[in-house]
Amino acid sequence: MASRFAEEHSTDTPAMRRTFQAALDAFLQECAVERRLRGSTVHGYRKLGERLACRSWGGGTWAQRRLDTFSADELLALRSELVEVGCSPETVNHYRRVLRGVFGREQPRVMLAWPWMAPRPESEGRLRFYIPVQVRALLEHAGSEMDRAVYTLASEAGPRLSEIRALKVANVDFEMGVLRLEDGFTTTGGHAGNKGRRARSVPMTAHVRAALEPFCEGKAGESLVFENDRKPGEPICGTWLYRHFLAASAEAGLPRIRLHDLRHTFGTQAIRAFRVHEVQRLMGHRHLTTTEIYLHYAPDHDAAKKLTALWEDLATDENHTGAR
Repeated sequence: MASRFAEEHSTDTPAMRRTFQAALDAFLQECAVERRLRGSTVHGYRKLGERLACRSWGGGTWAQRRLDTFSADELLALRSELVEVGCSPETVNHYRRVLRGVFGREQPRVMLAWPWMAPRPESEGRLRFYIPVQVRALLEHAGSEMDRAVYTLASEAGPRLSEIRALKVANVDFEMGVLRLEDGFTTTGGHAGNKGRRARSVPMTAHVRAALEPFCEGKAGESLVFENDRKPGEPICGTWLYRHFLAASAEAGLPRIRLHDLRHTFGTQAIRAFRVHEVQRLMGHRHLTTTEIYLHYAPDHDAAKKLTALWEDLATDENHTGAR
């Protein structure tokens, strides 16, 4: 047994003769130490890897199975299985990343057959958010001043929950009137920078300024704006926040949405006043296509008049000729 373990984990052992578990452990180590991915990302990869390692094979599981016993057809069957049970394109692609890391770049024969799955565009019907009058109702039923401040911040500045939990007093610049969002905190990953490590500044509305002032007054710059009641100095609990949010929205008689959807509230309002590239910057999106889901909510009150004038001009243009 000891010799087998040594062979599977030795650097001299050919990559394809290692077990799935040994290769998975090496991939996760690379992600955490060499690539320095966010803790939450490594945690997600680990959970997917553990599910794969537990899959049945022969008299055991994938964990003990050598990599050279896998085939491209088998992994394609796994991909089809994930699609059939309704996994999102993002989840299917995450599985691909884990398997690519396990089998390694030098073993393309099993992974090249697994194509990336195109992301599913978030349509109008799937984009959920509250309009301003609904946000006001939510604030009226907030369970505490902290809850009210969080809801105001999320809907009028658009930070992610991880960015709210990591927000420090020094990031709230009352003199310049901006929030500097440069860190994120998740329970599994700790402080590891915000998503995509894209620091950004967002203007503070009068409501946001008034909501944050009581939580920043008299605190050192490195202190968190919102602290855990039971563990002073530590970030607020995300689960606790979400439960309070659901309770407040239910009491207000509002449709049930996620706390994250208040970020959509910000996006649908910001697109009414800013160009799409500016909204991309304010929301910290890496790709413009992500921001473009909000374009539907950018009204153009003169659109009908512009189209009418266009067709009237074409109808009276003597030089305009149609198809012959």
